[in-house]
Amino acid sequence: MSDLGRGASDLGRGFAFLGEHKRLWGYVIAPALVSLAILVAIGFGVFHLIDPAVAWVVGKLPGFLQSIVGSLVWLLVLFVLGFGVLLVFVAVVGIVAGPFNEMLSEAVEAVRTGRSSPTFAVGRFARDFVRGLAHGLRRLATALLGALLLFALGFIPVLGSLAALALGFYFTARASAYDCYDAVLARQGLGYDAKVAYLAQRRSRTLGLGAAVAGCLFVPGVNLVALGVGATGATLVWLDEAGPRRPSLGAGAAEAGHRA
Repeated sequence: MSDLGRGASDLGRGFAFLGEHKRLWGYVIAPALVSLAILVAIGFGVFHLIDPAVAWVVGKLPGFLQSIVGSLVWLLVLFVLGFGVLLVFVAVVGIVAGPFNEMLSEAVEAVRTGRSSPTFAVGRFARDFVRGLAHGLRRLATALLGALLLFALGFIPVLGSLAALALGFYFTARASAYDCYDAVLARQGLGYDAKVAYLAQRRSRTLGLGAAVAGCLFVPGVNLVALGVGATGATLVWLDEAGPRRPSLGAGAAEAGHRA
């Protein structure tokens, strides 16, 4: 099986592990409720953006094409807006779910290795949230730039919209991969650059997991728990690599290890 396929199957491993240890679902459900509120707000925004955006794009087409391809343009613009919104959604939800996913990752490691996990501490939770917020804001800025690029491409009739769809899915998959692996990488005290380097060294497998999670974001209900399930899968991959010791991050990640 290719690394891309193995990465996609890691989502299934995460779901199966949570199914065997149902008490861990609490770490997934808590941020999912917040994600639901964010998703409703974003969906409301898209609903009010879609018609003006379609009217603008169709208005740039020759008159004889406007009635013919109007419905197709509506669908393309809807998907382009959807992918742009997903980029922002993943970044925002990653900030919210980050501390919960770290606790989930600790619990998964405790169950898998038999070692007790640290007890909950408000101070540690707050510290992890602040650190995750700083990293998340960097990612949110990147996501906003990506969304603007997709919107701009989407205004190029047909070909631009198709290119935006492809790029949008790729960007969303990469963002999802980061959030899933962040649950375990953040616990190693790694800085933002080191996390990115880790993902780059394992590009195919991490992208496979991210793509599977990105696909789940289109499934109502499943999209609310996808990142938590993906974080479980990423933790299992980390533990597979670690064996009795922590896996090597490679020279690039080691140098970036403690950068903010």
